[in-house]
Amino acid sequence: MADKADLPASMQKLVTAIGRPVTSEDLDIYGRLQAIQDESHRLRTVLAAWKNQQAQDRGLREKYATWLMIAMGAQIAVINVVYILMGCNVLTFEPWTARTFIMAVFAEVAALVFVVVKYLFTPSGDKILYLIRRKRSEK
Repeated sequence: MADKADLPASMQKLVTAIGRPVTSEDLDIYGRLQAIQDESHRLRTVLAAWKNQQAQDRGLREKYATWLMIAMGAQIAVINVVYILMGCNVLTFEPWTARTFIMAVFAEVAALVFVVVKYLFTPSGDKILYLIRRKRSEK
């Protein structure tokens, strides 16, 4: 680089204002800082996507749970009405048919409860923690 004395006066002030020459140590520090910023950006991107996915997942689970609860409530209401009508002799069925019908509906309700508990309320947020831990262990 040209000596400061070889530069015009306006450029000499600029060179003085900038400061000392850049060393290889400065470049190393800048490279490490850039790598940290890149990693931070990647992590923020992953966390933002995870947060968005969790919000969508919660909304979908809430919709399914609501509709399944409404369906179970309707089935229980219908079976209770049929049971009451059978008790009042408004509806007549053979005893084995009535027992089979009532048991089948309660088995279906129990299966729906099982589906709701097992699949709609499972923890799914631990995968992101695994990815973060794995990324940290690579360093």
